[in-house]
Amino acid sequence: MPVLRSLLWVAAKQLASDPRVRRMAIEAAIRARPKVEEAARQIRAAAREASPLNEPAAFARAVRDRVIRRAPPR
Repeated sequence: MPVLRSLLWVAAKQLASDPRVRRMAIEAAIRARPKVEEAARQIRAAAREASPLNEPAAFARAVRDRVIRRAPPR
């Protein structure tokens, strides 16, 4: 297992240093940002409906209804 881990680590470092991969990662992050922000707003709204600490099941249902069911099909 340590051999596989070290190979993966070396591959990840090489990819991280590649300017093309870095540029693609930045572009992907820019495209994803509005969707991530909207999901965060929906999760905050779900937390206002049901406390995640006091009512975890109700909170999970609210998140499921607000975020997961609204996701567009792929």
